[in-house]
Amino acid sequence: MPERDRGAKRRPVVELGRHGGESTPATKRRRGGEVGLANILERIVETLKDRIEVSYLFLKPVSKKEAPDYLDIIERPMDLSTIKEKVRKMEYKSREQFRHDVWQITYNAHRYNDGRNPGIPPLADQLLELCDYMLVENDESLTEAEAGIEYVDI
Repeated sequence: MPERDRGAKRRPVVELGRHGGESTPATKRRRGGEVGLANILERIVETLKDRIEVSYLFLKPVSKKEAPDYLDIIERPMDLSTIKEKVRKMEYKSREQFRHDVWQITYNAHRYNDGRNPGIPPLADQLLELCDYMLVENDESLTEAEAGIEYVDI
């Protein structure tokens, strides 16, 4: 069997860069930081989900059956499965973006449930507190991962 010319389909490094003349591929450096960040955030999401006594109401999107008027009141629904999917797609570029989505769960829980289901908002508050604790615990590795992310306008 003839040996395949492996270099034939590869592009030179300069073609990989955003502007053609760069010596290092921006996509590779940016992706490395994103992968590191995603790995840390995925562990945090799993920890949040594993704390079932706090997270059980926030694991999946609220269904119309559970709360028919939910989407009339809540403009930006959020849940842990959606956050996990965003982590897997490497949509978060910083811990602040991730924390905002966990905060969104808490905000939504208060907005929808204050006055009608008083036991739910305190669970959401505990979820956010646990998230904050995990972010502090992982501060050093998060800082390192975020530093490896290059912000490029795409």
